[in-house]
Amino acid sequence: MRKVFFSTVMMTPDEPDKRVIYQSRDFDMGNRNYFAPISYLLDANIDEKDDILIITTMTQTINPEKNYKILRKEMEEILVAHKAKATFVEIYEPDHTKQREEMDSLTFSRHFQEISDYFQDGDRIYADMTFGMKCNTICSMIAMSYAAKAGKDVDVDCMVYAQYYRGDTNTSPTSDIIDITSLFYINTLVNNTKPGQKKSTDEFLRFMIG
Repeated sequence: MRKVFFSTVMMTPDEPDKRVIYQSRDFDMGNRNYFAPISYLLDANIDEKDDILIITTMTQTINPEKNYKILRKEMEEILVAHKAKATFVEIYEPDHTKQREEMDSLTFSRHFQEISDYFQDGDRIYADMTFGMKCNTICSMIAMSYAAKAGKDVDVDCMVYAQYYRGDTNTSPTSDIIDITSLFYINTLVNNTKPGQKKSTDEFLRFMIG
């Protein structure tokens, strides 16, 4: 079994003195703040015996590349604290500024393929869907759905999204890390639904969601 930590780097400039404060009603984060939600997932779900792959996607621009250096440093420190080792992989999203004339209907299909190629049988996936272009989020969701359905013993163990609140003159910006794993499995259920099953599926979803 391999643990895969998947995320996209924040695109906006980092301001060290104005970094968002992460909090959560779904997870016990203790008193520690992180540069990104994926760092919390890594910190909370590894030990020294784990086989770990860390996949990070980013746009080919200055801010994400700078942010990735900060994020990677934080994740490396977490690995050291857990006496664990990991393989790092970087995937660049299609660049809408440099590749504008090359982008077509297959551009993001290729991006999906590049992501999905890294998943393998036995993976346990932890995903942070907070940042990135909308098409990248769709590509990522499809890649994980494909891996979970077509792979052998592949599970998405946790998927999160951090909802940003800007704050005001009296409060600092905060971001709530929300567990959206259930959405992934609702999507799986929906994809397996056959024509004519909407009424019964609606009833099941109401029962399941509450």
